[in-house]
Order: sequence, then structure tokens, then C-alpha cells
Amino acid sequence: MSGDRPTGGHEEREDADDWSEQDWADDGESWTAEDERRYQERRAAERRAVRRRRAQAGFFTVVVLLVLGAGTAAAGVYQGWWQWPPWSGSGSPDPVRTVVLCPTPEQSSLAAEEVTLAVLNSTNRAGLAGTTAEQLQARGFTVGSVGNDASGPVSGSAVVRHGPEGLLAARTVAAQIDGATLQDDGRAGTAVELAVGEAFTELRPPEVAAEVLQPEPAPSPAGCVSPQPVAPTDDTPAPTGEAPATDATPAPTG
Repeated sequence: MSGDRPTGGHEEREDADDWSEQDWADDGESWTAEDERRYQERRAAERRAVRRRRAQAGFFTVVVLLVLGAGTAAAGVYQGWWQWPPWSGSGSPDPVRTVVLCPTPEQSSLAAEEVTLAVLNSTNRAGLAGTTAEQLQARGFTVGSVGNDASGPVSGSAVVRHGPEGLLAARTVAAQIDGATLQDDGRAGTAVELAVGEAFTELRPPEVAAEVLQPEPAPSPAGCVSPQPVAPTDDTPAPTGEAPATDATPAPTG
């Protein structure tokens, strides 16, 4: 019997679980079924312990890698190595841009063809109203009547009398005469009355009158976009090449 092994029967040995069948054979002892059971239980417990240690090692490895990855990502964002969220960089979608339209000038006058007026002579110069009316007609105005001004003489070049609805027409007429003034007398409708005064000499040149009628530009915010006119759509159906339907009922012959 070996000197480093415990002596005596295996049922008396406290370390019998650490012995294998070969150990017992070398020691001259017989290997019983009970010894085999205890040996297998010990081996199974060892295998379970090994698997448990491996699972724990794998779990802690994953945890460490996750912590390291999160720390690296946070450091990268802090140092500016990359951006978060990913779409906040140069490759991100364009932000929605609010388009501000530039204000359009308000209408301040009418075309000459839209204006109907009466031309009155407020001076002692004969034929002044008739001559002025002819010149205005040549520019497209419609002259409804020509006569003398019953309201009395006008000291300036001209007075254009109008009502609330005729303001735009009155501005168009006044632009034709240098020094003409507007007078709202509360009349109804859009027709106006031009009273030519003592200081009148001639109509302004058409290009000067057109320049006077240009509306003043409205203040525009920086970066505004001028509104684009909408092109008219042609809703007329294209011809199909078929002749239009006609009433085929014969006319009565009487």
C-alpha cells in the first residue's frame, strides 16, 4: 500500500470521494457500486461547476465589452470624433425652410381704359375743356361730358373730384396734370370730374404720368421671395376631329 494514501477500508476513509477505481485497485481494495455512484456524482458536480464558471466568465466579458463600448462612444461624441444622432451631420436631411413671400405693392391706380370722367373748364379760356378732353381720349380715357365748372374758378392747375369708389380713377386722372389735387366730395360710383384751373398749361408727357402712377415699393424682409404669377390653365378640351352634332329633324315643308 502506498505511504501517501490513507489506510484502512474504504468505508473508513474520509477522502474516499477523491479516489478512482484505479486508485482502489492499486491499493488492493475492491471497487463497489457505491464507490462508482459517489465517483460519478463527484465528476458530475465538477462538470457543473466548470460550466457555471464558464457562463459567469462569458457574462462578465459581455458586460465589460458593453461598458467599454459605451464609454468609447461617449468619449467620441464629447471629443467630436462623430456626431449623435448620426443624421445631425452634413449628411442629414435638409431642414424644412419657411419661405417668406415679399409683400406686393397695393394697387394705387387704374388703367386709362377703365376710367370715365367729365372735363370741366374752371377758367375764362374758351375751349380749354374740349381741348383737354381730346388729349385725354387719345390716352385711352373715356370722357363722358365736357362743359363749364359751376362750382367756381380753380386757382391751381386742376382739381379731380371723386367719391370713395372713384379714388383709384381720380389718382389716374390727377397723374396726367402737374399740380392736380384730389377732392373727395362723397359722390357715388367710380366716375370722376376733372376741373381744369387757371394754372393749367398742358398734360404731362405719358411716360412721366406712368412714372407717377408707379406704386411705392413695400418694405420687404430680408430673404423674402417674390411671388410668381400663376400661369392660366386652358380647360378647353382639345378638338376630337368629329363634326358637331346637328339637329337632323327636317324642317317642316308647310
